[in-house]
Amino acid sequence: MTTNTNLENFGYEQSLKRVMPLSSIVLYGLAYMAPGTIFGTYGLVTGMTHGMLALTYALALLAMLFTALSYSDMVKAFPVAGSAYSYVQRSINPHVGFLAGWAILMDYLLIPMLNYIIASLFLGAVFPNVPSAVWIISMLIIVTIVNFIGIQMTSWTNNILVLLQFVFIGALLIFIFKWLAGGNGAAAFFDWNAIFNAVEFKQDGMGLGILLTGASILALSFLGFDAVTTIVEEAKDPEKNVGKAILIICIGAGGFFIVLAYFFQLAWPNAWKEFASPDTGAYEMIVMVAGSLMGYFFTAITVLGTLASALASQASASRILFGMGRDGVLPKKFFGFVHPKHQTPTNNILLIGVISLVALFLNLGTAISLVNFGALAGFALVNLSVVFHYYIRKKMRSPGQTIKYLIFPLIGALVCASIWLSLATNAKLLGFAWLAIGVVYLAITTNFFRKLPPDLKLE
Repeated sequence: MTTNTNLENFGYEQSLKRVMPLSSIVLYGLAYMAPGTIFGTYGLVTGMTHGMLALTYALALLAMLFTALSYSDMVKAFPVAGSAYSYVQRSINPHVGFLAGWAILMDYLLIPMLNYIIASLFLGAVFPNVPSAVWIISMLIIVTIVNFIGIQMTSWTNNILVLLQFVFIGALLIFIFKWLAGGNGAAAFFDWNAIFNAVEFKQDGMGLGILLTGASILALSFLGFDAVTTIVEEAKDPEKNVGKAILIICIGAGGFFIVLAYFFQLAWPNAWKEFASPDTGAYEMIVMVAGSLMGYFFTAITVLGTLASALASQASASRILFGMGRDGVLPKKFFGFVHPKHQTPTNNILLIGVISLVALFLNLGTAISLVNFGALAGFALVNLSVVFHYYIRKKMRSPGQTIKYLIFPLIGALVCASIWLSLATNAKLLGFAWLAIGVVYLAITTNFFRKLPPDLKLE
């Protein structure tokens, strides 16, 4: 177990409560990912890949698995809050670490906003006369209040919401099995075309590039394993439990998404060209397979799922800001503040709530691309941090260590970079604008890179 003394070895005091065992850490990560997140991207990516959603999920899992291994290695070396920021600044370079944190910070800051957009879309399909702003603002207030109260309250709430999502998905699979057994859809439980459709793959405009673009969107579904590293100072026995949770979440959720995507495709083989609206394609599929009552249940579960994800993502983002504020890279008085009663970084929680109001002005596709810009950039740098820390600095270079600390993380970095390059052009432009702001801020605070970012402790 990481004691207060261990944490002090990194130059910090134990100011957050250690209340989360392995089970809560895993459920926290799953809540961040939201098992129901597949519904939010189902229509968009199914249409883009002409029905090859399961294969696209497999590509995304491959990319994220190497990165999950790297996160697992780095959390053992540096069991402190801050995620990608902490790992990169301690293993590669303080200035590069700041930019890694800045890049992935955009991801964390915007995920609550993305969840509010998804919830408002599906609620709008059921209640078309209610303005989306009503749903967005209502959810934002609820999430901010729960996070303000404390991480234990957030953890309990998330556990319940995750379990409800699994119950709904199990019921939906039963409906799909009955649908297929009744001669509907593909009318079979195995069809290779539901994984790889060679005819569609050869069509103009299709190919591996489109699958990678789809994988860049689905990378959103795997962000939970990264989220758990941001609560490492609130985890029990973090060196053991957080690394284990990372791999459980990534592999388990990836397999889960692939299986679901496969059966969704069997249920509606031509969905990619028959959606009334790709943004709400999952609702259309569920109503077709299970009826309108199940569609209403789906809307309720989707809202609960996005609520759970928004809770977890706001908690994670607030703790990344706390980590950067504690180091003095961001103004310490504001960002490093911990509420004396609730022991939560309340200033950061409130700030993220305000930022999430951007949900009122963005569409789903733009929001997803923006979130993944920061995530994939941060993931690539975390992979490289493994190489710098273990292979270069610690000289762990036996054959097995070379595979683990050089080859695997380099593969992870290259795969993340290739998916990152497949992002939409407007997302990359906005993402680079965000990075440019970070570079300017860093230059000002470090006298144009002639000194370290303030208060970084690297020993």
